[in-house]
Amino acid sequence: MIRQTIAALLFTAAACLAQGPRILIVTDLEGVGGVNNPDEQLLPGQRRYMESRRLLIGETNAAVEGAFAAGASEVVIWDGHDGSRTLSIDEIDGRARLLQGRPTPANYYLSEKLYDGILFVGQHAMAGAKDAVLAHSQSFGMKRITLNGKEVGELGQVAAIAGFYDIPVIMLAGDEAACAEMKELQPNAVTVAVKRLAGSMSTLSLSHAEAKRRIQLAARKAVADVRQYKPWKISGPVELRMEQHPQPPLQPTGRVQIYRGTNVLEAYIAWLGKP
Repeated sequence: MIRQTIAALLFTAAACLAQGPRILIVTDLEGVGGVNNPDEQLLPGQRRYMESRRLLIGETNAAVEGAFAAGASEVVIWDGHDGSRTLSIDEIDGRARLLQGRPTPANYYLSEKLYDGILFVGQHAMAGAKDAVLAHSQSFGMKRITLNGKEVGELGQVAAIAGFYDIPVIMLAGDEAACAEMKELQPNAVTVAVKRLAGSMSTLSLSHAEAKRRIQLAARKAVADVRQYKPWKISGPVELRMEQHPQPPLQPTGRVQIYRGTNVLEAYIAWLGKP
């Protein structure tokens, strides 16, 4: 009986490995190569918005290609820019699925080991990050966000929720500062710096073709090694603190909001509501 049980467990484990990793790609726009102008490139109706979308789709599909080349069995793309209204199902790689909608639930569409790894594409650094391109956290009005006193941006928040569910972040493509931020949370993560700050707001970007090539290779490596990664976990209790920039004359000191929970998910439920 014991031998049969062990054999069944080994068979199940082998079947899971044979199935291939399940991957979530989290997208944003500000970290895409060639995107640097908030007045022309970030929102619908702006002069170069459609160009930005095209570049994002190219980088995202490159990550999808790399993931499947490494043996992924499933790739889901989370449209993470502008209220999840940036990507379109007729433009993404046909093997992937697209996750869209708002409001974002507190669990960030995750559950226990739902995915084997998370990849970021088009990611920017946190608010206040040094030498960053279009850095912000949730909005450009936010000054600082902390989890138990540690400053985090959007990628750190996703990593924290993913860690709660035992899911590691494994790759990031974005500006140089975002790559450094990722390495602090996950030193083994594969990163692709598609651009870097070259002035007060100017950027030096890879060509789109080269960015896609590097992202494809990075995704392939990260997914191939996915089982070597460990999730980033925050011990409870957890305090989520959000500090906005001053907005004179109504808020001369900046608004501060604090949310608490016995774990990181409960803190986010206090902020965003039920999962």
